[in-house]
Amino acid sequence: MLPQDRKTSSEELLRTHNVSVNAYLPLIESEDEVELRSADELLHRLIALWSVVDKAFLREESKTAEYIAAHRMQAYLSEKERQFLFAESPTDQDTIHFSWQLEALYFVAWCAGLLEIAALPDEESSVKPILPLFPSGLEPPDRLRREIRPRGVSEVLDRADLMYRLHWAVRDARLNGAPPLNGINGGVVQEWHRAVNWMIRYDGENNWDQVGTDT
Repeated sequence: MLPQDRKTSSEELLRTHNVSVNAYLPLIESEDEVELRSADELLHRLIALWSVVDKAFLREESKTAEYIAAHRMQAYLSEKERQFLFAESPTDQDTIHFSWQLEALYFVAWCAGLLEIAALPDEESSVKPILPLFPSGLEPPDRLRREIRPRGVSEVLDRADLMYRLHWAVRDARLNGAPPLNGINGGVVQEWHRAVNWMIRYDGENNWDQVGTDT
């Protein structure tokens, strides 16, 4: 699909759901300009997000820090993720922040072909269906590795374009003091947008902590 066709398709979907459209937002990258993340990169990011989300929800009962250390996977995590995962007493603010990374985990799992997602993020996500793919003890993540089937560039760019335009609408409503978009969860939009921008290597950024969500 050409970038202009992708823009038109996204705008039609948003209008169908009564979401504001900014017709002046530019086109995103074309398919021949994008190199998606590899299966190994997806595996590493899934492990990183799984580890911090588990820590955020289970707190002191979480064993993912021990798992990451045992397998010497610290390099899979960003600096902020490492600090949180190995902190003895993380702040409530950090815990809330990393609990939201469940949404990024969910979207990256979609990129890896592990689950399906709705047309628009109208509710908080559940990663329960994919949790059995992650290690339950200290075994290596072989099952997760085997199940990864990265989605194609056209499908991912469809999502990238939609999240770009939807995130603009979320921010525009907030800036103008308008009511929340009907049925759209702005927090989920932000995390999906960041995850898909990571997947398409937006702005050449490889540091998860610095991936942009420009609108």
